[in-house]
Amino acid sequence: MVIGVLIALGEALNPGQYTDRSYAWLSLPSTTGTFPHGFSLVMGTLVDPISALMLVVVNVVGFLVMLYSIGYMHHDRGLPRYYAELSLFLAAMNGLVLSDNLLEFFLFWELVGVCSYFLIGFYYEKPSAASAAKEAFLVTRIGDVLFLLGIFIYFAVYATSGAGPGWAASGFLFTSNGHPFLGSLVGGNTPLLTVAGLMMLAGAAGKSAQFPLDVWLPDAMEGPTTVSALIHAATMVAAGVYLLAVTSLFLGFTPTDQLAIVAIGGFTTVWAASMAVVNRDIKRVIAYSTISQLGYMVLAVGAGFTMVGLFHLFTHAFFKALLFLAAGSVIHAVGTQDLFRMGGLGRKMRVTTIAFAVGGLSLAGIPPLAGFWSKDDILGSVLSQTAAHPLYWPFFACALATVFLTAYYIFRAFFLAFSGSPRDTSLPEAHEPPWVMRVPLVLLSALAIVAGALVFLPGFDGLLPGVNVPPTYGTTDLLLSGLSTALGVGGIGLAFSLWGNGRLFALSESSSWQPLRRLLLRRYYLKDAYDWVGLRGVYTVARFADFVDRYVIDGTIHGFERTFAELSRRLRQVQTGVVSDYAAYVVAGLVGFLLLLIFVAPWLANAWGA
Repeated sequence: MVIGVLIALGEALNPGQYTDRSYAWLSLPSTTGTFPHGFSLVMGTLVDPISALMLVVVNVVGFLVMLYSIGYMHHDRGLPRYYAELSLFLAAMNGLVLSDNLLEFFLFWELVGVCSYFLIGFYYEKPSAASAAKEAFLVTRIGDVLFLLGIFIYFAVYATSGAGPGWAASGFLFTSNGHPFLGSLVGGNTPLLTVAGLMMLAGAAGKSAQFPLDVWLPDAMEGPTTVSALIHAATMVAAGVYLLAVTSLFLGFTPTDQLAIVAIGGFTTVWAASMAVVNRDIKRVIAYSTISQLGYMVLAVGAGFTMVGLFHLFTHAFFKALLFLAAGSVIHAVGTQDLFRMGGLGRKMRVTTIAFAVGGLSLAGIPPLAGFWSKDDILGSVLSQTAAHPLYWPFFACALATVFLTAYYIFRAFFLAFSGSPRDTSLPEAHEPPWVMRVPLVLLSALAIVAGALVFLPGFDGLLPGVNVPPTYGTTDLLLSGLSTALGVGGIGLAFSLWGNGRLFALSESSSWQPLRRLLLRRYYLKDAYDWVGLRGVYTVARFADFVDRYVIDGTIHGFERTFAELSRRLRQVQTGVVSDYAAYVVAGLVGFLLLLIFVAPWLANAWGA
C-alpha cells in the first residue's frame, strides 16, 4: 500500500502530471428548462500532486499507527472492532482524497465522520467517551449541512449556466477539459458565490475544528491515543483544510471569502494556543495544538497560498502524530494523562523522551526541523499580502504571537512529564514501551526532522508550486525567520524557567492573573454557551415539537379515533337481535321513502324543469 502511494507521489512530482479515471453515474440530456446543457453525476478517481501528497500522509501515518496499535491496544478486548473501524476509516479517507467530484467527496466525507464517531466512542461503556462521540458527531454535522448547501449552490451556478469549460457536461466534476486546475470563479464575485464559499468554510471549520466549531476536538481525546494520533492529528481533521485547498484550486474564492478564511484561521491559531497553556491533560494540550496548527493552514489558504498551507499539513502530520504516540507511550507506562502527577520520566523512557522532544521542537518551529520550514513559509506568505490587504494584519499578528505560545505550552508539557523526579509515587514504575511501539516513534522522529527538507529537492515546485525554496528567501523572509525562531526559543526558555527540573509554578489565589486562568480553563465559556443553547434553545424547541406531536397531531388523530369509536358504540346499540325491532326499522324506512316520493319528488321535478 505505502509503496504504491510513494510511486504515485513520484509521478506527481512531474509538473502537470495527473491521472483521472471516471465514469458517468447518472446522465441527463439537455433540456430547455433547468439544465439547458445537460449534466452528469460522475464517479471516479483523480491522482494529482495534492492528492498524492495526501495519500502519503494518510497511509504512512496510518501504517505506523496500525503498527503501534499492536503494542498499545493488545490488552483490549475490543481489538477486532478497533481494527475494523480503523481500517474502514483509512479506506474512507483514501476515497475522499481520490475523489474527483464534490458529490463523491461528500459521501466519503460523511463516512469519515461516522468512523470518527465510532472511534471516539470506542470505550462506549464510559459515559464521558459516549458523550464526546455524540458531541463530535453533532458539532461536525453543523458544518456538514452547510457544506452540502454550498455544493448545491455551486451546482446551481455551474451546471445550469454552462459557463466554464467542461462544467456543463460534468456537473460536480472538479476537472475541466482534462485539466485539473480551473482556479477561477465563473460569474466573478457574486453574492451567491460568496455564500457558497462561506458554506465551504463552515464545512471545513466543522471537520478541522476551527472557531467556533472547535469545542468537540479536545473532548474527542476520550478515544484511544492511537485514534487521536491518526484521526485528530494527521488525517480527518486535515480533511477540512484539504476541502478548502481543492475549492481554492478548482473553483476559487471571492475576496470576501478569502478575508473570512484568513480571519477564522488567524484567530483560531491564538484562540486554541491560549487554552493549551493552562491545561494539565497531556493529550488535550496536544489537541489544542492541533486546532491551532490547523488554523495556520487555513490562514495560508485564505491568503491565497494554498500550496503553502498543504506543505504545513504535510509536515504537521508527522510531528503531531509523533507527539500523540509519544504521549501514548507515557500513558501506557504510568496509566494517567495528568501532567502534574508525572515527572522524572526522562531517565526511564529515553526513546519516548527524545521522540517527544523532537516533536516539540518541530512544532515550535525550531530550525532545521520540519515544522520550521512550513510554519515560516506561512508567516512569510501572509506577511507579503498585508500591504495589499491591510485587514490581514491582525490575523498575521495572531499567528506570530502563537509561535511563542506554542513553544511555551508544548515544552511546559515536556518538562512536567520528563524532567525532575516522580511526583506521584502511587503510579506504576515507568518503562519503555515494547519495540512495536518504539519503531513508529523512531520513524516519525526521522520524518519530523527531514520532512521539511523537501524544499531542497529538485522538482519540489512540481509537487507544491508556490512554496518558497530557501535560495529565494529575501531580507524580509530572513528577518521574519529570525524573529519567529527567537519567539520559539523564548517560549521554551519561559517554560524551562517555570517548569524545568521538576519546578511547579503556581499562581496565588490573590493574583490578578487568576481570572484569566479560570477563563482559559473554562475554554472561554464557549462550551458552556453551546450547552446553554442546547438546554434553553434546542430543548425548548424540542419541548414545543413534543407538544405539537402529542396534542396537535396525536390529539387530532385520537379525536377522530374517539369520534368513530363513539359512533360505532351507538350504532352497535341498534343491533338488538330482536326480530320485531328489525321489522319496525323496515316499516319506518318504507314510510320515510314513501314520504320522499310524495313531498320531495314533485318539488325536485319542478326545480329541474325550471
